[in-house]
Amino acid sequence: MSSLRKSLEIVVFILSICLCSEGICAPAAGGSARGDGAIAIYNFHENDFSEIRYRDGDRYIPEGLAEFEHIMRSRGDGSTHKMDLRLLELLDRIQDHFNAETVEVISGYRSPKYNGALIDAGRGAARESLHQQGMAADIHLDEVSEEALFDYASKLGVGGAGIYPRYSFVHVDAGPPRTWREAPAKERVIVGTENNPNPAWAALTDKNQYTPGSELSVAITNNDYGTQKLVTNVWIERFRKGKWCEQSQLSKGGSAKTLKQGDKAEWSWQVPSDQPLGKYRLVIFANKDLSVAPIYSNEFYVR
Repeated sequence: MSSLRKSLEIVVFILSICLCSEGICAPAAGGSARGDGAIAIYNFHENDFSEIRYRDGDRYIPEGLAEFEHIMRSRGDGSTHKMDLRLLELLDRIQDHFNAETVEVISGYRSPKYNGALIDAGRGAARESLHQQGMAADIHLDEVSEEALFDYASKLGVGGAGIYPRYSFVHVDAGPPRTWREAPAKERVIVGTENNPNPAWAALTDKNQYTPGSELSVAITNNDYGTQKLVTNVWIERFRKGKWCEQSQLSKGGSAKTLKQGDKAEWSWQVPSDQPLGKYRLVIFANKDLSVAPIYSNEFYVR
């Protein structure tokens, strides 16, 4: 009886390997995390967003797995690789836990060429990186701080987790459980100012992160060679599903202020207590009729 049972166990084991090779089996229960079978992902470097249904109950959907493989493609050459199902389930579990709208992927699969370029640039990439095996992702959630994300991923204990404060992302992988931490940046890192369509002006918020109910202050600087007039028509824009959207006006603007080159004007806003969490930027028009290109502030978060 014991030999028959052992033979059956071997058959089941072989079948499980075959099914996994086709990408349709669920990860083993031990040391794994599972989500609800659907995930929304934004590939930052490829500027690509996708909502993916990859599992129905315990059955994996081949089209969904292929879509996940594509959205996780390597930066630079766009090459793809079969992705580890445990990583997919882990990302889904994280999104579900925080009720995040989108998982932003900074780095998913890395081709050997791209991984080598990171090493040559001194970015600290490992030569045997799990990114090259489709087992790792560097991720970011707009609604959640990196510390909270790292803390949760670490406590799951189903793979590796590392935090990179300078670059605002957390590494997660389907490898052995372990954690690590990079030192925080010595100076504030400003993101998004390179997208400003009006170089005659600059707009910089006093922080990168705010809580609902706190006060936001922005300094608007005249970068031009001469004197300019500024009317603070201020709008706020939210980043959702790979797009800047949901614009709403915060200030209609009153009398114009005259600013010489290098002069600054301060404008403040009380973040509502019910402000949705996420990534934002201010859109400021320097004139009343909105005929001049707007000033984009740096990107900031409400968390």
